[in-house]
Amino acid sequence: MEQIVSRAAQQHKKRLVPLRKTDAMCIAERRNGRILDDIWKAGASECFQIIPTEGTDEEGDPMFLRLNIGGAPFILLVDAILRAESTGFLAKFVQLTHPSRCQVADGFLRHEQAYFFQRSPTAFDAVFQYYSSGVVHRPSEVCPASFLAELEFWRISHQHVGSCCADVVPREKEAEKEEEKVDDNTFENLMFGKLRRRMWTFLERPGSSMQAKSFELSSTLFVLISVMGLSFGTIPDFQVTHYMPPHNETIVLPSGRVKIVEKIEEMRVEHPAFVFTERICIAFFTVEYSLRLFAAPRKLRFMMKPLNLVDLLAIVPFYLELILTLCGVDDKKLRDLRWAFLVVRILRVLRVIRIIKLGRFSSGLQTFGMTLQRSQKQLQMMTIVLLTGVVFFSTMIYFLEKDEDGTPFTSIPAAYWWCIVTMTTVGYGDAVPATTMGKIIASAAIMCGVLVLALPITIIVDNFIKVAQDEQTAEQQKMEEENRMAVTSMLNGGDDHDYS
Repeated sequence: MEQIVSRAAQQHKKRLVPLRKTDAMCIAERRNGRILDDIWKAGASECFQIIPTEGTDEEGDPMFLRLNIGGAPFILLVDAILRAESTGFLAKFVQLTHPSRCQVADGFLRHEQAYFFQRSPTAFDAVFQYYSSGVVHRPSEVCPASFLAELEFWRISHQHVGSCCADVVPREKEAEKEEEKVDDNTFENLMFGKLRRRMWTFLERPGSSMQAKSFELSSTLFVLISVMGLSFGTIPDFQVTHYMPPHNETIVLPSGRVKIVEKIEEMRVEHPAFVFTERICIAFFTVEYSLRLFAAPRKLRFMMKPLNLVDLLAIVPFYLELILTLCGVDDKKLRDLRWAFLVVRILRVLRVIRIIKLGRFSSGLQTFGMTLQRSQKQLQMMTIVLLTGVVFFSTMIYFLEKDEDGTPFTSIPAAYWWCIVTMTTVGYGDAVPATTMGKIIASAAIMCGVLVLALPITIIVDNFIKVAQDEQTAEQQKMEEENRMAVTSMLNGGDDHDYS
């Protein structure tokens, strides 16, 4: 398993380093596209020529566009260029007159009658393939960043990239639904709009201020304290003895005489310190949930979100128990419902899901979640194949082992546990076959389990690396945009100072 992960990581190691635009790249950047847009925006009639839709000249012969890309000659059919994307670079370039083309191109080679562009001819092969077949394929010797830059220069959409080469195309993040967007305009027509907007920003956007980030960290700390207190409170060494109120119990003696005995029952309950800690945490969670509910612009949608439902279920059991106590239901009556309340109290452990909110601070957690989202098909395939194998091998092992003395395979469902542990290569050894055929079936289950886990793991690792690359690229673009805005602000400030 480690070798598979290592091999996939080495195979895509270069994709983890996003292309960073340096000053030298900005200086060497060609302005061909900007010049082309300026000519089209001006719309001067002397800059354009009429080209027949069939891409043929007056004599009916096909028209060609001769290009020289970095010293390599290329000849393209004008008809193929016009039938491609109308917004493409060459689609606009071919409709210009010769003088206008010379302005856009980097030069004109008279002896070849070709327009020269200072680009990589190897990378342009992908563009040539697009106008030949309608599909873009990345040359194996061209790095992904250079390939994407070439498509951007010639203005070819990523949707034309073949499925075999689509792994280098960054995926666009899913746009947020219109009804789920929350901005400053959402609170304009609401009661206490300004207050709720500030509160919503403070509670839901930890990066908005240091105070908001501190509050989010405090909320996470209370989650950890609540979960740890609930867990440690079940340790016998941390529990105390609680004596139930005495009650009379009727005992029938062997002689037939009835005797009434006063009996006091003992119970082991969590230490009062854990009870006090839990109440503090519940109070904090109640205040936090109330504030979030008050600030939410769409309260019903807020309450129906899974994470908010978990928050509500985590505090409701405490208040249910408190209400029953105030209504006169004593501990003895509650004892009969203790198992029901235990199930409800276990829901408090679900508060650990709130740790997912640390994804706002941790890019690693976001990467993990997006990897699972991209790997849904692989995970579904692995689950279906695993369940099929569990049912198949459990059925076979049951009929082979059911007649053995002391066999743990008393039924097919009882064999599920053994089969799951075996196919996942965990192998606890608490249930093992005794017959020769049973051991053969167990060996087959082990080998099938290795295949089931090994086949999709490379795809999942590859998705993880792609997501990590996309996240690094987005973070880098965000930093560059912030730096650009800071420099622009400084320059504008300097200009204002000079004028003043």
